[in-house]
Order: sequence, then structure tokens, then C-alpha cells
Amino acid sequence: MGKRGLKVNRPQRGPLEVFEHRRTLSLTGREQSQLHACFGNRSYSQPMGCVSMTKIGIIICGRYQGCGGGKCFRSLRERHGAFAMYPPEEAVEIVGYSTCGGCPGGNVEYVPEEMKKNGAEVIHLATCFLVGYPPCPSIAQFKAFVGSAYGLPVVIGTHPIPQKYMDRHEQLPFWQDYKVAELAKPLMEEAREIKVAYN
Repeated sequence: MGKRGLKVNRPQRGPLEVFEHRRTLSLTGREQSQLHACFGNRSYSQPMGCVSMTKIGIIICGRYQGCGGGKCFRSLRERHGAFAMYPPEEAVEIVGYSTCGGCPGGNVEYVPEEMKKNGAEVIHLATCFLVGYPPCPSIAQFKAFVGSAYGLPVVIGTHPIPQKYMDRHEQLPFWQDYKVAELAKPLMEEAREIKVAYN
């Protein structure tokens, strides 16, 4: 039985298959262990075709603190960008949404803890950390810190990178300097028509 007495059936999938269903993320051995720790306790012995749920937290860049989250929520609904890792039949609940607190990212020290208390199993560092001019210089450190301090897998990205940002960044050195192609490979490989749709 799930919360509030609701029966929750889970599909017969291994714990990592949820994340490998749509695309392969470059997860370290430690991150794979964290995913097993999060999802290994779930029962996958129920019949196929039943809905499972993943709870996530989203942290956005402080320079976009006024953002209403429209592209993130849309891409979650459409399963584009980094949210393509969740199968369409799987329910995903956002249990926390916050900014990093602005440079140097003070909220990153405690916001994931609150999200974890609210049931977060995965933390997404929003795409806005990558598309600004310049990109966030601390995103790799944020990912390492949250994974180490709170034992949660961290995914860099939410919505697809809008094509207008792809075009602009191709003329600038920032993404090469910050190794964005390595940090956000699934976002970089998104189909052009989807990126254009997120302009």
C-alpha cells in the first residue's frame, strides 16, 4: 500500500532500467550505487502495465529566480530534455523547486536536504545553469556535493536547450571552457526540432 492507503503497483523493471529506458546517462559507479540505493528497495514483483512514481527536486540558477518554470514543467510532461530518462507511463512528482540562492550557490548546501525529507529520490540541476552567459562555473561541484552529502543521484538538466542558445554558444568559448558537452550530453544530443520548439 502506498501513502494514504492507495495501492501502488510497480512495473517489473530493474532499478536502473527506469533511468536507462530512454537514454544512457553518463553515471559514475557511485551514482549508479546511489540509484540502486534509492530504487533497490522498491518492489518490482507486481504485474506489468502498472504505474510507478519517482519523486524529484529541481534546483534552478539564481539569476533566473523569477522564472515560472514553464519549460521545465512542459518538458517533464512531454518527456523531453533530461526528463526523457523517465518512461512516459511513469508518474514523476516534483517535491521541491528552488533556486541555488545566487552565486556562489548557498542554497545548494541545504535545499537538497529539505527535498530529500519531502521524498526526493533524484535532484535535477536545471538547464538554466548551462545556457546563461557564462554558464554556471560551479555546476560540476554542485553535482558532486549533493551526491556526496545527501546520497542522491544528480542529473544535470531539465528542459531541452533552446536552439537559440545552441546557436549563440557555438560562437562563444564558454561551453568548451566548462566542458558542457560532457556534463550534459543528453541535452546536447536532443533533436534540433525539439530544441527549436523550446526557443
